[in-house]
Amino acid sequence: MAHHLVEKDTFVRVNRNIALGLVWSGLAVSVIAAAVFDVGRWVGAW
Repeated sequence: MAHHLVEKDTFVRVNRNIALGLVWSGLAVSVIAAAVFDVGRWVGAW
């Protein structure tokens, strides 16, 4: 019987949290970039 260092449930949960973290980080960066772009265009219109 093989001895696993990390249980499968823990491994899956950690992988899911990493993936969700990357997705939410990408979404946050997109929102911030869009806001900066819009403010830049708004200020540049003056």
